[in-house]
Amino acid sequence: SRHAMTVVWASIAGAKTVSFLAPRRVTVANRRVLFTRASQPRSVVPGVVAVASTPQPPNRIGVGMIKRNAGRFSTRTSASVFAADVESGSDPLTMKSPLDDKQVMRRVLPAVLVASLAAFSFGYHLGIVNPALEHLALDLGIANNVQLKGLVVSMVLVGATVGSLVAGKLADTFGRKKTLMAIAAPLALGSFLCSCAPNVQTMLVGRLLCGLGIGASSNLVPMYIAEISPEKTRGVLGSLNQLAICSGILLAVVAGLPLASDPTHWHAMFLYAVAPAAAQFFFMSVVPESPSWLRRRGMITEAQSAETALWGAPNAAHESAAADDKGEKDAALLELVSPTNRKQITIGTTLFFLQQMTGINAVIYFSTAMFHAAGVQNAVAASIAVCAINLCGTLISGQALDRMGRVPLLTLSFVGMGFSCLVIAAAMHSQATWPLAGPVAVAGTLAYMVCFGLGAGPIPGLLSSEIFSPRIRGAAMSACFVTHWVFNFVIGQTFLPVVQAVGGPAVFLGFAAMCLVSVAFVQTQVLETKGKTLDTIQKEMAALN
Repeated sequence: SRHAMTVVWASIAGAKTVSFLAPRRVTVANRRVLFTRASQPRSVVPGVVAVASTPQPPNRIGVGMIKRNAGRFSTRTSASVFAADVESGSDPLTMKSPLDDKQVMRRVLPAVLVASLAAFSFGYHLGIVNPALEHLALDLGIANNVQLKGLVVSMVLVGATVGSLVAGKLADTFGRKKTLMAIAAPLALGSFLCSCAPNVQTMLVGRLLCGLGIGASSNLVPMYIAEISPEKTRGVLGSLNQLAICSGILLAVVAGLPLASDPTHWHAMFLYAVAPAAAQFFFMSVVPESPSWLRRRGMITEAQSAETALWGAPNAAHESAAADDKGEKDAALLELVSPTNRKQITIGTTLFFLQQMTGINAVIYFSTAMFHAAGVQNAVAASIAVCAINLCGTLISGQALDRMGRVPLLTLSFVGMGFSCLVIAAAMHSQATWPLAGPVAVAGTLAYMVCFGLGAGPIPGLLSSEIFSPRIRGAAMSACFVTHWVFNFVIGQTFLPVVQAVGGPAVFLGFAAMCLVSVAFVQTQVLETKGKTLDTIQKEMAALN
């Protein structure tokens, strides 16, 4: 077009690359360059400073005239870029320019929030059984059967282990977007079955289906968020995953408040969970697919469209990074422990192991008893306080991740958790003789939850989505989250017997020691990823292997 070629000639003049004027290098209709007429107004091209040319006969433009007028022309795009566009037959006027940080955030944030609906369901299904268990057990006839009540609780963990194990392969095969849409089905169906369960068998099937969905979402959501987020805001956007989980847990506890007056309200509580699953399926259908996954599959046009929708323009850095992996087969599970990936898989799985071994389940379990000792007899109120304070810690983390970095926040988190465990152990030890033991234990519990939300809660999932290359990311994150669910289940089953054998104070002293081990691991092994592109992180990790 006339405007396009005006910009081309201007960029050539500005860079003084007159050799580009050779006719054999330019492919234009009729081999002629048409300039705009003097009467035409200036046009604005995104990413390019518009120029107005004086009317000249199209076949009388020469190198000398371009040189004389070089000072009039300005452009922010190099001549070589426009040369490539002209030679390929594309129109520079259709090119998009990258957006500023605020504009990118406005585009990326809706997709992150939609994906976080799965994380919200994750938290809701983990929290719903706490207020509802005794009531549903009475209606299902298992009130006196401790084993079956425990199975209702743990069936979600069994499903989550399976779901997280297969989610990576599904995401690598069908894409992050389609897999996130697909897992809405077991979440919705499982919620519906639980809500209308006439017997314990139906309840167990429903809980298993919900577990499959939340297990898959536990690694799909941080994976998708990391791949669509710019490096400057990947921390704060990644923290929305944990924020959605905490919000889901809190809302599940709040939803249980009517149980005090209506013991059958648990049916409605499970039915509520159908809504976020349905919203997840619908809204995920309209958000962009991960550009990284599209490029690995050779869908370059679709990847560029997704990048333009998210960031305003295709990302050249992503193009070069994806070119290295294009056409390669997805990693097998055994390849995760190869020397080239050993460092990454060690960091990812160990962080989730330490997350579970530093006392989060114990603190939540004992929180009600500690509040009772402090004079708070309402168990629901105690649970709401614990969930709300965890939410506050996560909010603080979201603001600090891209400023302080992952390693400092993790260190601060584990130090605070360890100190809190020491306070809880001291309060439990002197509960019979110290009048302030109850309030001190509550203070230690709340401090622990703030510190957990600050780092140990959100960062392992965020880091696991950053440190692996696209080729192994799906399988590697499956391995990391399987570690999470397995040790969550193991600790849940062994915690009470250990408490009965050695006592609560000794258990919390052990958790404090594990926090110290965690600090040492973070300081010596974990790579800082703040402000780095995923490609840069992967290169640095490769250098450490």
